[in-house]
Amino acid sequence: MTGSAVKIVDFIFAARPMLLFPVWSIYLISYKLLSPDPVLDYAGLLPPAGLTLVFCGTYYINQIYDYESDRINRKLGFLQKNMITRSEMTAAYISTSVLAVLLAFYSGLAVGILICLIFLLGFIYSAPPARLKDRPLAGLLSNICAYGVLIPAVAAPGVYSRMMIHVILYFALLVGAGYLLTIMPDREGDRKTGKKTLAAYFSDRVIIFMALLLLIAGFYFALRIDNLFLIGICAVSAGLFTAALVWPKGSLVLFSCKFPIFLVSLLAGYYFPVYLVFILVLLILTRLYYKKRFGMIYPRIN
Repeated sequence: MTGSAVKIVDFIFAARPMLLFPVWSIYLISYKLLSPDPVLDYAGLLPPAGLTLVFCGTYYINQIYDYESDRINRKLGFLQKNMITRSEMTAAYISTSVLAVLLAFYSGLAVGILICLIFLLGFIYSAPPARLKDRPLAGLLSNICAYGVLIPAVAAPGVYSRMMIHVILYFALLVGAGYLLTIMPDREGDRKTGKKTLAAYFSDRVIIFMALLLLIAGFYFALRIDNLFLIGICAVSAGLFTAALVWPKGSLVLFSCKFPIFLVSLLAGYYFPVYLVFILVLLILTRLYYKKRFGMIYPRIN
């Protein structure tokens, strides 16, 4: 490929497509459960396109402001390896965010407002002075709000029902539990850069126990939704979290964090089979990209 083509591909994968799986999967499941006619047509694809772009922007700006902690935590960084400059990533953030808002308002006023809320939340999540991600409860609540509340709301804008509340609370609790496990490996870099996440204050077992409590609460709302698949996801996740609580080893914690996302994605693919094909193709392309560009195997389940 030419240099410009390689740069475009780098931008695509710098948007962290693996982190978009929860976005797409939560949207599709919520759409299936909450829409009166859950068949995705052209109009139904515009909101997830807006969600994709606004979250890509969020992941871009996160890398800009987390440069030092990502370096300390030895995360694979496009900025740290000079594959993308800070100004280029800033331009990508602005472009994807503006396009996301335009697409959202084209879909409707309610979707536009919701996408704007995600955009604003994503900005103050990473950017100073707020930097919600570096605050104990603010980081947790931001993730819960963005993924567990606003995405289901985008999937069924204007729908106000008991089922909507149950779906939102289910995903809010599931996302919150998963988030707690993701902050544990970053403890060293967070402490060295002055970040005050929950991982900086509590031990691994305490954090896993808090996550397990959120899952138990989520199990209740899965029962209220009366969906065996959601019940199963919560039950399996709770089992994994319990095992991680007993043996808080890095590989088990990482697997416990990733496997629920895998199950949620499989459920979304069950409801929309073309999504399974999309997932498979993206996983293959991601494996090929990281093997070619970095000589590593990614993504991995543990």
